[in-house]
Amino acid sequence: MAVGLGLLVRPEAGARLLGARVDPRSRLVIRALGARHVLQAAVLAGMPSRRAARRGVAVDLVHACSAAALALVDRQRRRPALIDAGVATAFAVAGRRRSRRLATSHG
Repeated sequence: MAVGLGLLVRPEAGARLLGARVDPRSRLVIRALGARHVLQAAVLAGMPSRRAARRGVAVDLVHACSAAALALVDRQRRRPALIDAGVATAFAVAGRRRSRRLATSHG
């Protein structure tokens, strides 16, 4: 949730971490991604189940794929998009591990 809150409150810092331009469009996209992270974290905290964790993994993988697709079509945003895809993939891997832990502890 902290990542999402940081992106919501300080989208410029998120853009700089990714090496992206700081412009109105990037601020909007980064804030939207921050809101998605906050919502996803809140849902997973409220429903700590294997099913919810797996859905979170799916959302993170869709995010990673969309960022990779952006990297393919937009040379100016390639580097930040690839970094974002890597971060989203790392979140997906962490979510998969969480779903496995939930399966063994509740199952």
